[in-house]
Amino acid sequence: MMKIGTIEAQPGSKAYGAFKSGETHGRFDVDIPLHLVVGAQHGPMLVVQAGASGLEIEPSLILPQIVKAIDPAQLAGTLVVVPLMNTSGFEFEQETSVWDEKHLNRVGRGSPTGTVSEQLIDAYYRAVIAKADALIDIRTGSQWGYYRYAGVYTTSTSDTSKALALALGLPQVVLGQPADSSMAYEAAQDGKAVVAAYIGGGPGLRDYREEDLGRIENAVLNALRHLKMLGGALAYESASVQVIAAHTFIKPDGERGFTFMHTAKRGTQVQAGEELGYVRHPFTGTVAQRITAPRAGVVVHAGASWPLPLEDHILAILGDLQAEVAVP
Repeated sequence: MMKIGTIEAQPGSKAYGAFKSGETHGRFDVDIPLHLVVGAQHGPMLVVQAGASGLEIEPSLILPQIVKAIDPAQLAGTLVVVPLMNTSGFEFEQETSVWDEKHLNRVGRGSPTGTVSEQLIDAYYRAVIAKADALIDIRTGSQWGYYRYAGVYTTSTSDTSKALALALGLPQVVLGQPADSSMAYEAAQDGKAVVAAYIGGGPGLRDYREEDLGRIENAVLNALRHLKMLGGALAYESASVQVIAAHTFIKPDGERGFTFMHTAKRGTQVQAGEELGYVRHPFTGTVAQRITAPRAGVVVHAGASWPLPLEDHILAILGDLQAEVAVP
């Protein structure tokens, strides 16, 4: 039997419930919706989590459907799925938790004596992530950006994580994911196979909904197959996967206004000084700034999608092509 909080499932069965992870200042429960699928055979434990930001809603549209489709009698090991972690942010349409205005992916592994969000992450990390063998943290571009790549942290288990990232079926794997303050980074530090899977965001719900939901579904099923938890062959949308390292982030600077990026250049090699986008003055219509590549490199499938990105948001990512891995 597998039990997380009050949610429990016998081998060969599924369960769904609310994992109580703390209380508000007014003593109301703080919960995380959680699906538990326990296979009929022994195997590893995979955690798939999403929605640390209350605005990252695409995964919640497909992850419960994936759980419904999986037959636990055919599964080896345990699958834990959290479709939407930040329920309070989702309820009030904001990125951070309502309880203390903290982003759930920026408090590390939390603290049992910290704020509501820190206590939430501490309880969840100890009960779920600490027991896992592998973690896929699905992230989207939320309002301003659109993404489609797998990020791998530089840790002692980066080779294992890289193999998992290559298996997800996304067009690019970016090595050297920045050491942030996320649960995923903490899990990687703990020696688990970890991938930060960036899928969707920005106009995704409008323009690429079915494609992105399909990518999320395929990534989860591929991960299960890669870990030998589920039978079947891995599925890819392209003939090869680009492995990219030594990346450079381009963020807004200089002129302000409507920012438009040349999204067709994502996945392509560009030269230093090549134009990647431009800033147009919102009142005169003139081009106020040309956004150019600071160096040669491959453009990652990531960056601004809406015309008014904030100062700390990513316009584009450039990296060095380390390998082009052919897939079956």
